[in-house]
Amino acid sequence: MLSRQLPQLRLLASTGCVTTQICSVHHHKERHDLERFIGMKRSNPAKANRNTNTNEYLFRKARAKKTLIIDLPEDSQIREREKLGPNELRYKFLEKGINPYKDVTPRTWTEHQATYQSFYGVIDSFIKPSYVINNDPNPPATNKKFTTKVKEQVSHIYHDQKSVRRIRKKEGLQSFSKKSMPPVLEKIYIDAHQALVNRNKNELHNLITEHAFAKMWPDVENGSVRWELIRFNEPTKIVSVRCEDNPGRSGNDIAQVIARFHSTQKLAVYDRFGKLVLGSETDEKDTLEFVVFECHVASLDGEWRLHDKVYPSGIAPKEGPLDKKIIENLPEDEELRPTASVPLKVRITERINEEIKEEQEKEKIEK
Repeated sequence: MLSRQLPQLRLLASTGCVTTQICSVHHHKERHDLERFIGMKRSNPAKANRNTNTNEYLFRKARAKKTLIIDLPEDSQIREREKLGPNELRYKFLEKGINPYKDVTPRTWTEHQATYQSFYGVIDSFIKPSYVINNDPNPPATNKKFTTKVKEQVSHIYHDQKSVRRIRKKEGLQSFSKKSMPPVLEKIYIDAHQALVNRNKNELHNLITEHAFAKMWPDVENGSVRWELIRFNEPTKIVSVRCEDNPGRSGNDIAQVIARFHSTQKLAVYDRFGKLVLGSETDEKDTLEFVVFECHVASLDGEWRLHDKVYPSGIAPKEGPLDKKIIENLPEDEELRPTASVPLKVRITERINEEIKEEQEKEKIEK
């Protein structure tokens, strides 16, 4: 018997012996049982688990790092804490050994208004350079190539025409055109500023958007504004039209137009003590403004409202507030008074350093 099997054993020895491991535990087939799938419970108790005693000893620190003990408060304690007053809450913290004046931050929360009737910004603030009167004494240097300028202008014309066609598809706006809009926007512009001067909130909300209200109302909330429009120096023009949906691909279309106003105005801003902060009630000033108007065209009740302003490159920067020292120490002779306001230096650290240097230079000169 053994002699007959010897040739077969020699053949196996010459070809080589290959051993394969058979795994009878298929965790990927046990997803219906979570404990078996993650390895907490053995699928076959008669066989050893994946990790042997050696592996369990070697990787015990790594397994310990995977677990994080968190002391979660109970929901009932959170509800009771919200009902407590400031003094009671301090006592509770002191009982636990927590300093409420040092280790605990005050309850703070931020509230933001959200609406889908308006954009909180300008869709596209691009304006052709030909519409801008370069009255800035220090215009910014532009390093744009001729090709990039042509691309911007061609893209502007394309989006302009595309937005006009999109607006005309809406019900009630089939006759929308750039030429018929300026008289309507001029009336909204004047009425909105008059409502701001009179502090008429109800009328102001009908004439300006929520985005514009957050910018304009603080001027009259703690002070007062005097504004008067003398005349329009040039006819009002629509320089840009944009129409997008908010949120994207929702069909909730909102249109924005940028109107160019070149007018003569009187503007004076006073603080809550009645002191002049900006401008003058008697001096007339020529102003060039690019005002953004917005309309919720997806709604039948949508109306054009003042939304924001755009400041393209080339326009002189806005006039800063008057320096209080100049106002207090005005000379009696009107000819000696300053003709223009001096902007207030907000960088206090630099201002202090300059004063220290001046004092040091004076001391050196005296010595």
